[in-house]
Amino acid sequence: MFANPQLEQMAPEELRAMQLQRLKKTVAWAYEKSGIYKRKFDAAGVKPEDIRTLEDITKLPFTTEREIDEHSEHEFLTLPFSAISRVCLWEHPKPLIRMYTARDIACNVEMMTRALAAADISRASVVGILGDLADSGLMDTQYALEVLGTTVVPLGTEYERALKLLDATYLSIIVSSARRILRLIIQAQAMGREIKEFNLSTILCFNEDLQNPLKIHMRNRTGTQVYNFFASSFFGTSGMFYQCKEHVGHHLQEDYFYPEVAAFGRDTIINDPACMGELVITSLTAEALPLIRYRTGQTVMRLDQPCSCGRTFTRFTTPFGSFN
Repeated sequence: MFANPQLEQMAPEELRAMQLQRLKKTVAWAYEKSGIYKRKFDAAGVKPEDIRTLEDITKLPFTTEREIDEHSEHEFLTLPFSAISRVCLWEHPKPLIRMYTARDIACNVEMMTRALAAADISRASVVGILGDLADSGLMDTQYALEVLGTTVVPLGTEYERALKLLDATYLSIIVSSARRILRLIIQAQAMGREIKEFNLSTILCFNEDLQNPLKIHMRNRTGTQVYNFFASSFFGTSGMFYQCKEHVGHHLQEDYFYPEVAAFGRDTIINDPACMGELVITSLTAEALPLIRYRTGQTVMRLDQPCSCGRTFTRFTTPFGSFN
């Protein structure tokens, strides 16, 4: 199922034109509004007008995790605090404050709506959200489910309460992190129940890395189909990468993010789809906290073959089978 087929099946040349337009705007915005990026670009001898093609992105310096650790989020912020609509703490893999404009939130909800639809979530679905809705990714998920017209059951963070709701509803799908799903399984056992006794068919699992080493264990214990999402605290979104029903790699929301694959420990960009490298991501629409050429530390390989689901967004896989 598609939430936005016009974009999800966009012709490659149209997508590249959109990416270039958005890249130019993002680079100009970051240079004008962010002191950190202005200093970085000036040190690299590059100006926004130097970005004429997508390949020109290699003129821009990388952003690293160390730089984010060494600077306050306010130093990356491109707007006055009065323009911020939401502030959230992402706790994994490390505590990070993320800030969003109203447009940032709308983009995150649109991405999550597509990701949910790719897992066949529809108006007929009943979906439980396991976790604290102070989590920005779960909050976006609730909004996206409401866009789809889905019945939503907030399960909270008390596992005994969550199990009572599982008993009392026709809930068949749970959205949560791997840690919370495993705790739910343990709590069910503590109450003398097996999680397979419930009506679950699907788990949508938010992971801090591109791979979920617990996927097979989780699938076997719950008897469900498991869809993995990459919930990145650095980008403050859970819908960047998502799986379709084919479960062959993850689609990247390429109208919102521009991907590169860099050689490990070097600045060289790898264009051969058969080669592994480090995933580098540039946000194309983020207003409050844009990240340009962020080295994620994630090992990936690009899949250039068309996906049979019909989506034209590029897929990425990892050397770990749990990503698929």
